[in-house]
Amino acid sequence: MLTFATPRDRDQAAQLMQPCLIRVIDNIRKHTENLDWRSDYVEQLMWSADTTEAQRQQVKALAAQLETAEPDAAIAIRQQLDQLPTPAPAYELRLSRDDRTVTLDIWELCFQVCFYAYSLDQPVTVDESLWDKTGDIDWLVLDEKAQEIVVSAINRLIES
Repeated sequence: MLTFATPRDRDQAAQLMQPCLIRVIDNIRKHTENLDWRSDYVEQLMWSADTTEAQRQQVKALAAQLETAEPDAAIAIRQQLDQLPTPAPAYELRLSRDDRTVTLDIWELCFQVCFYAYSLDQPVTVDESLWDKTGDIDWLVLDEKAQEIVVSAINRLIES
């Protein structure tokens, strides 16, 4: 679980995470196009440690019902879901070649792009270089940082 150094870091991260994800995914695509490795994306749900199996099954069943529910029933289902633990999506890139498979956590890459000197065990601070002088996202800097982190992470994995 991320801990933010300041409320401002939390607000800036909320603005940056989707652009970071977009740039990370695009740079993964660019870099893996030229590799002789098969790449697959895997989405998983991450549950908090205190979530029971019964709660997980209940959430899955309610989510399935919600997909085809009438509007009135959907409201009741959402109210039930609001009372249950909510899983967080986790995305992995799996690279495979021959009998070898390596995995990258895409959110971890996004965190490395978004935060200055990212470390899971320290409060995070948004990398101020990702903002231009007007307070908007500096897309060029964001793309360059994402490219550097993605290329380095993939190369480190496949060369080890």
